[in-house]
Amino acid sequence: MNSLAVPLNTKRLAILLAALTAIAPFAIDTYLPAIPAMANDFGAPIHDVEVSISCFLIGFALGQLVGGPMSDRVGRRPVALTGLAIYVFASAIILTVQSPLALNIMRFVQAIGGGFALVIVGASVRDLFDGKEAARMFALIAVIMMIAPLVAPTVGAGLLSFSSWRSIFVLLVLYGSLMLVIVWMKLPETTKLRPRYAGPARRVWWTYLEVLRTRNAVGFMLAHTGASAVMFSFLTDSPFMYIDYFGVEPAHFPYLFGANVLTIIFCNRINNPLLKRMECHQILAIGVSVQLAATVALFVTCNFFTPSLYVVVPLIMVAVGAIGLTAPNATASFMQYFPHIGGTATALMGTMQFSCGALAGVFLGWLHAFEDGLWPVTTCMLGFGIFANIMTHLVAKPKQATENTAIAI
Repeated sequence: MNSLAVPLNTKRLAILLAALTAIAPFAIDTYLPAIPAMANDFGAPIHDVEVSISCFLIGFALGQLVGGPMSDRVGRRPVALTGLAIYVFASAIILTVQSPLALNIMRFVQAIGGGFALVIVGASVRDLFDGKEAARMFALIAVIMMIAPLVAPTVGAGLLSFSSWRSIFVLLVLYGSLMLVIVWMKLPETTKLRPRYAGPARRVWWTYLEVLRTRNAVGFMLAHTGASAVMFSFLTDSPFMYIDYFGVEPAHFPYLFGANVLTIIFCNRINNPLLKRMECHQILAIGVSVQLAATVALFVTCNFFTPSLYVVVPLIMVAVGAIGLTAPNATASFMQYFPHIGGTATALMGTMQFSCGALAGVFLGWLHAFEDGLWPVTTCMLGFGIFANIMTHLVAKPKQATENTAIAI
């Protein structure tokens, strides 16, 4: 329960934390429509530039892995401010890059800063709220944060229509700088409400092993990782799929991309009514099954028939939108095992999610060296969909609890 001496405006805090969380979708989604233009500017294949998405995801995972335990020791504010400073610096350097290699390196550095900033969001909520209050706060943050991936591609395409791709990174510099000022002035140090961890650093890292040794919980983490990798596989290859393969105009790309976000929001909203009748792990099983059915249909459509945009787009909407069901229920089921080390568990889950997404991008790039159609992306989506189902049905087991609460994210 919130116990700050000064009354806390929860809606204002939710907006601040959601804006901090939006760093990731803004950093990824705004430049997706510009990837073909960037490849043309560098004189390189489009898939060389798409690797920058994987580099960002790897850095983002690493930033969370390091930033989570660090925020337990030194506080949330210092970690967030350091991360935002790194993010702004790297975004500014990207304005000067002249090759895919330089882009990939600086995207990695940029993402480390973003990971530092993101990881303190969940930790701050846990510091201030418990139980249902925390769940309501996460839901409020999620609703606000969903605006970012819906708006970001449109903003990127709009900037690209009258300027070069570099203007997109000017926007990221400005956004990061604004968040740096706001966090400095408005974000409370939430660790004041509880004792900070003061033990040896090696004990902090040992808690990661404790999480990994809990087999039933790891099943939920890997199910979430696999389901998310379906989305990341599409995200990485979406510029090639829509703009290059189907010939969609870059200005129209945001509408097709945004359709997936709307599906995620829809699935997220129906989650609460389902929770009144079913347990978290049961809804998770439905979500991964629906996702698998969509990826099977997509694979067959694209590789055994002549694919049509009117068929491919709805199937992708279902496959990606299922995240609205899988993510909250896998997360809730996983976190039930670790009430005492929630920060470490959250950091590890985020690291696994983004690392697997990065590996999906690298694997896609390797497959494209042999086949430049839709076979690589549909194969990756299908493979990760199968993996998520195996983890859900054969490995994950729910912890017996008196209450099962899924956080809508």
